[in-house]
Amino acid sequence: MKLSLLPYILIISITLFLLTKIYIGGNTAIISVILYAFFSISLYYETLGLIFVSSTAVFILFFYLAIRYLSNFKTPLVLIGILCGACYLFYLTSYIALPVMLLIFFIKLVRVKKIIVIRDFLIVLLSFLVVLAPFLTYAYRFDNYFTSRTNQVSLLSGSWSSGKERIAKGEKPINIIKENAINTIKCFYIDDIGGGGGYDFAHQAIFEKTALFLFIIGCILVFVFSFRKVEYFLLFLVVFLSYLEMALSMPPIGYQRFILAFPFITIIMSLPFSLVISFNKTSHSLRCIVVVIMLGLYVINNQRYFLKSVEKEKDNNDLKLSKYINQNFPGRRIHIASYPGFGYDKVYYFSQGKNALSVDTAYHDYYLHNFNTQEKYVYVIIFPNDFN
Repeated sequence: MKLSLLPYILIISITLFLLTKIYIGGNTAIISVILYAFFSISLYYETLGLIFVSSTAVFILFFYLAIRYLSNFKTPLVLIGILCGACYLFYLTSYIALPVMLLIFFIKLVRVKKIIVIRDFLIVLLSFLVVLAPFLTYAYRFDNYFTSRTNQVSLLSGSWSSGKERIAKGEKPINIIKENAINTIKCFYIDDIGGGGGYDFAHQAIFEKTALFLFIIGCILVFVFSFRKVEYFLLFLVVFLSYLEMALSMPPIGYQRFILAFPFITIIMSLPFSLVISFNKTSHSLRCIVVVIMLGLYVINNQRYFLKSVEKEKDNNDLKLSKYINQNFPGRRIHIASYPGFGYDKVYYFSQGKNALSVDTAYHDYYLHNFNTQEKYVYVIIFPNDFN
């Protein structure tokens, strides 16, 4: 795990506790943090040190403050707007922040029917625009990087997707969407369907069986509770919108686009525990025993599931490459043709018997114009298809 990710994980954990406390209560809030800490797929992505966790941290902070406002707690409106804007400065998983914010203020207006809600909304909206204004200006004048990733991975029109070719051959767009949406649901509980982008969770299903059971029961409870408290519906909405980000992106289904939903899923999974805790017709000791057994089964099964997901990481192509270079081309400089920041040099540092004089990374075009023909080197081209 990268140490730079620890602040984000800490933010998520603390905010998850506070958010669950608003929804359910203190005891269940502790349980939700434990569920999150051992949720196998969340553990997998956090230990990889990927950037997606930062989007989750910013979004859950925004969502927590927005729910506080909706629940009539005193909340700094400017901070809600700032955090909503910040959601658009990270990975696209948190781009759902604006529609969620608009819905929350609509619910608040319907609930209290006071003009002050409109004033509050304008304050939040202004704060949101102040944060994004410089970036929107740059996107308008130079490069719209807000949509750059979507333009690549969109199911129907992405430059990396086969959707355009399938449509050109006469296939109906709705059938393509339907197929991917169904497969995305299946990857919740069936192996070897989802997982893409090089961090694929060993192509396992998102949920192991214990977590899936808790999630299904939790979803039923969310549905029931939503009729008397709309805040529960918002929990499900975040999970659903994150699901759509997977379903409307090109296959193979990328679990990294679902990362934002993980803490919200654990809140939903904590609801069955809350039900057990609140069942006053049995003794307190018995309820505690049941909760401990449920938690124990969850932790053990998810830890095993996580270990299964990383087992295949031992068969790592980068480590194989390092071993091959160390054995066959000792004492040379290694040049990696890839995008700047590609992490092979970090992997090589931990390779057994490393003996390279140096490892550097740059674009293929740069190396073609700057080779030192007097030195001994190894030239490695990553993503060779991109360089023809």
